[in-house]
Amino acid sequence: MQYLDAFLALRHSSTCEVMFIIIVDDPLSPRVADLMRKYGHRMDVRIRVNSQNLGASASRNRGLQESAAEWVLFLDDDVTPNDDLLLEAEKAISAHPRAAGFVGNAKFPSADSIFTAAVHLAGVTYFWDIAEKIDSDVPWGVTANLIARRNVPDGVYFDLQFPKTGGGEDIDYCRKKRGSSLAYGGEPFWAAPKVRVTHPWWYGGSRSYWRFYMWSKGDGGLVKMYPEHCYRDVSPNAAECLLLSAVALLAGLSLAPFDVNHGRRAVVFGISLSASTMLVNIMYDLYRHLYLHPERVRGMKTTVTGVRWTCAIVEGTFLRVFSEWGRVVGILERGEYAMFMNRFDWFCGRWGDGPKNEERANNLYKFALTILALAMLAAMMSAM
Repeated sequence: MQYLDAFLALRHSSTCEVMFIIIVDDPLSPRVADLMRKYGHRMDVRIRVNSQNLGASASRNRGLQESAAEWVLFLDDDVTPNDDLLLEAEKAISAHPRAAGFVGNAKFPSADSIFTAAVHLAGVTYFWDIAEKIDSDVPWGVTANLIARRNVPDGVYFDLQFPKTGGGEDIDYCRKKRGSSLAYGGEPFWAAPKVRVTHPWWYGGSRSYWRFYMWSKGDGGLVKMYPEHCYRDVSPNAAECLLLSAVALLAGLSLAPFDVNHGRRAVVFGISLSASTMLVNIMYDLYRHLYLHPERVRGMKTTVTGVRWTCAIVEGTFLRVFSEWGRVVGILERGEYAMFMNRFDWFCGRWGDGPKNEERANNLYKFALTILALAMLAAMMSAM
């Protein structure tokens, strides 16, 4: 309720008419009665309760269908908006009235634990404040703070093929809105860095990788949907190496009852490949963050230093690999096997080939080192 109180107390100018639409996705929530009692009488507040849990995309779609506004501002239900959020949103709209929408700024509190620092180091929150990094034709923005143009008959809604918990649907929505806007003679998305919210650490910063796994499981579907924004990698990433490890391990266990020697070799190969993969990825991330590009994380808001900083880098590796594993699982579940070793360009060409070339180079270096580590491990085991 404290978050909704902040939303419904937002100030707006006399030239901006505002309607608040609250979609409650949990019909069993014990606070629905409190919400109705406190705000149900307000003419500028609509409260809609889903008959069952439908997920993020379906709930946003219901909000869109309820709206007759020229512009819609999506807010996550756990963000704390700046008091001038609507005032700044109106300024952005007035400056670019033909835009597809505006990507707001979502900041996190200081990363004061190893885990929260690791979340930043893993790169999974990079786009939350993309409004401070790209000013025009922003590729996409997270729906924690996103403004979309509503007064064009583009028929664009959130695709229900993505996970109910979210993951990829915001990118798909923004790309479709952008395409439709340009087709109608409009403009792409603009950055609105002064339209700002603070997003809390999930579960109070408690350690959990599941959210990032599910995000990746969903956004992996973008590869097939947007081939124009994808590229082929020359090397498997860590998760794809771990998939090969798992295949070898399962093959070895299945073969062992019939051929002990070959089964044992396959099992040893699978275990050795997985160990080599994780060791190389940890060492490479330490090198990357401590020596190669320390400037990229220098501006991070954190109190984690020294040995704890090193631990955060290591945990960031595990978090990143687990996130990549979500994409592998998504590909397997969707049967999109040809999509392996294809990557989605998160910048959608906005920064040219730089991000793609860097990703290819990083994966090539790590894969080469993994093969070297695997060979050294094999040699050591043969000598024993």
